[in-house]
Amino acid sequence: MKFIDPHIHLFDRNLGDYGWLKPNNPPQWPDKATINRDFDQSDLLATGCQPSGFVHVEAGFDNEQPWREIEWLEATVTMPFKSIACVDLTAPPQVFNELMARYLKLDSVVGVRHIFDDEAVDILSHPNTSTNLQCLSHHQFIFETQIAATDAAAVSALSDMANQCSALTIILSHTCFAPLNGNEYVSWLEQTKTLARNDNVHIKASGWEMVERQYDMAQVSKVTSALIEAFGDQRVLFASNFPLTLFSQPYHELWQGYQQLTLPIETKRRLAFDNANRLYKLGL
Repeated sequence: MKFIDPHIHLFDRNLGDYGWLKPNNPPQWPDKATINRDFDQSDLLATGCQPSGFVHVEAGFDNEQPWREIEWLEATVTMPFKSIACVDLTAPPQVFNELMARYLKLDSVVGVRHIFDDEAVDILSHPNTSTNLQCLSHHQFIFETQIAATDAAAVSALSDMANQCSALTIILSHTCFAPLNGNEYVSWLEQTKTLARNDNVHIKASGWEMVERQYDMAQVSKVTSALIEAFGDQRVLFASNFPLTLFSQPYHELWQGYQQLTLPIETKRRLAFDNANRLYKLGL
């Protein structure tokens, strides 16, 4: 199966900060040492499951000067790729505009990310956020974030923003943390349908290990089918979250699992390649 991986992270700990990777800093994952090393494109090539291209999502390289991460990538990566850069939606608009001007000069940048998690309502109600979102829309940048769809207030705030910024392409990471087991799945499913009513919202089927380290492909199949039913097969993307995928399984096993899902061939091609190629403008 030909695929584009629209969610990976590469690390160079000598050049970048990566405060979240340091053993004594949150998140306090007991298995954090698994990924606390450098990763570059050779680690992808060594998996025996090479993507046709990828999208690098900011990884805390330098949140004070986030363009440095993109400059490092563009100087070292030779595979086809695009970048989602770091941004703070609450920054003063002048500062935000200056950062966008830097990003516009970097060939790989197609969008930005601000992780919301449980701060979605506060961030989206901040007085600077609306102006900065308009700036993103003006430059036709993608906006990426992550929330838990079990958080009704976050879903409501994000859905309202998506409706107000209908020209802005929004991509949500990691299935909005679908509960793989338990009663919360029903709540997640209903809230996900609320998000899907906005045609400009897309979602990545990824980050399974962030919910449950020992997940199985039956759970992946169930959640992916629910996402396709809610969003349609042109707004869902298979992705990895490499190298955090290594918490659960080797990279190639994840993509083999996607390939083996019981889905129409056309649907698998869209989720694995076409949607990422179109949204991130890879031109492959």
